[in-house]
Amino acid sequence: MALIRCPECTGQISDRAIICPHCGFPVRDGNISTSTPRKARKRRPNGSGTVVKLSGKRRNPFQVRVNTRIDADGYPAYDVIGCFPDRVSAEIALAEYNKAPYDPNDRKKLFSEVFTSWYQWKYKSSYEIRGKKTSAQGCAIAAYKKCSRLHGMAMWDIRTQDLQDILDQDGLSFSTLEHIRNLFKQMYKYGIQFELVAKDYSQYTQITKENDNVHGVPFTREELSLLWKHKDIPFVDTVLIYCYSGWRINELARMPLDGISLEERTFTGGLKNRYSRDRTVPIHSAIYEMVCRRLNPRFKSLIYHTDEKDISEKDYREHFRSALLACGIQTEHTPHDCRHTFNVLLDSAGVDRVARYKLMGHKGQDINENVYTHKDLGQLREAVEAIKVGSEC
Repeated sequence: MALIRCPECTGQISDRAIICPHCGFPVRDGNISTSTPRKARKRRPNGSGTVVKLSGKRRNPFQVRVNTRIDADGYPAYDVIGCFPDRVSAEIALAEYNKAPYDPNDRKKLFSEVFTSWYQWKYKSSYEIRGKKTSAQGCAIAAYKKCSRLHGMAMWDIRTQDLQDILDQDGLSFSTLEHIRNLFKQMYKYGIQFELVAKDYSQYTQITKENDNVHGVPFTREELSLLWKHKDIPFVDTVLIYCYSGWRINELARMPLDGISLEERTFTGGLKNRYSRDRTVPIHSAIYEMVCRRLNPRFKSLIYHTDEKDISEKDYREHFRSALLACGIQTEHTPHDCRHTFNVLLDSAGVDRVARYKLMGHKGQDINENVYTHKDLGQLREAVEAIKVGSEC
């Protein structure tokens, strides 16, 4: 085929043209066809799917189908990849599918279903098999409950704004928002691994609320002296036990009674992570008698009970505050401040960093501290006993 000039308008036309498309001048003799022959589409290979135009007036009439299974009667059955507004976008979607086939049902999985499968995959551990939940598990479940508006949405269809709307809710603390965003990150990491999402939208979210986390305030030497001076006031003994053992509030309060050995003079337990769990902390000699008096098989907990009955964590926190006021301590302390106090006391006593990490249940700074440096019970006991009490402080 070559281009020639129309003798009438001098426009460029094909040498096969019967009339000039610019001016309509008849270039050569021939019959003019009023219809264009339809070009047959090339047949796709078997099993590669098809594009079907649905009947009726629809917004997205072009449906992409792929044969993915055999039905009960032995005939091929198809799954719908999606519906599209035009054939071109449908063809593109089918081509993308054939590059990396996936189960179309995965794109229909709800946020709640993905959470359940992620949770089971994440926490398949012997610790859960024994019926115990870690602190991380509790935080994940609590964060999931705050995302109720996402539960019924398909994970594939959730976008950044949907996630950000959750993080912009009123009435949630900064720490709760941190747990929620951490849950999003872990679920999207899991989703990408198993092709449940196309993109990690969690990376574009942010916490706009000001950080309202209050850092721990250790007890001062003067405040510790007041506690020892008034140790017979109800629940002051529990404050001292926490300050000289370093346990988190629920690690000690929910510690099984068989995890407290009066013969070995040790606590064994822990929550949160693998560095905290199943760790042993020697009982400081100064609090040993207090532990002996409070350890009563009639009650479920060493900490959460009065002389008559078991109490809740909420009730204990009230007793904790009342005990401090009765001692003349006006500073607003929390039970977690006792853990900060223990770390400060170890540091002030010159206890080396690795021993502090082992006692506190913290991860070391490198592989040497985490793997190759070992501390036996005797060394840990020496570290705890290095903390001086009373006039020896």
